[in-house]
Amino acid sequence: MANVTDEGDFDPAELIQIGIIQSVDLATATCTVEIDGEESAPMPWMELSMGKLRTWCPPAKDEQVVVFAMDGEAGNGIVLRGLPSTAFPPAGNSETYAMIWDDGTSISYDPATKTLTTTLPAGSTVAVTADDVTIIGNVTITGDVVITGDATASGTVTGENDVIGGGKSLKDHKHSGVQAGTAQTGPPA
Repeated sequence: MANVTDEGDFDPAELIQIGIIQSVDLATATCTVEIDGEESAPMPWMELSMGKLRTWCPPAKDEQVVVFAMDGEAGNGIVLRGLPSTAFPPAGNSETYAMIWDDGTSISYDPATKTLTTTLPAGSTVAVTADDVTIIGNVTITGDVVITGDATASGTVTGENDVIGGGKSLKDHKHSGVQAGTAQTGPPA
């Protein structure tokens, strides 16, 4: 892919080129890129970090990229991603930060309202594995909640409709052995 000049050196214009991802090899963390109608040899792509924090965000076929070719040969280059294109337009158009996946999953943060929003498509699950999870502040959950294990509340537990314990309705249960005066009732029937 390098164009040789009259002096026999590579063309400096080929040090940095724009291309389109053609294939991705996840096992070797490399990809090939089409530049000016030619497909490169496999090259590594740049990640956000590869130190104490390592990220993994493979490129996608047809993603527009920049190739930094150290010696003018694209096959000896490094792929830098993040250029918007018709195939992959920007994830937003405001000061809200966003990450959007092609299945509809998204994470966004609006610094003006200090709101973090996560959206998952139908059938998705969220798993948090930790010895202890602490949430500070109010939590609102829309939907059913299942707890496997004990639940403890240091404040009041309020049920707007009903509370069921051991199959007995707190709102509608009846007591057996009811007597007038100071006698106590029997257990819920």
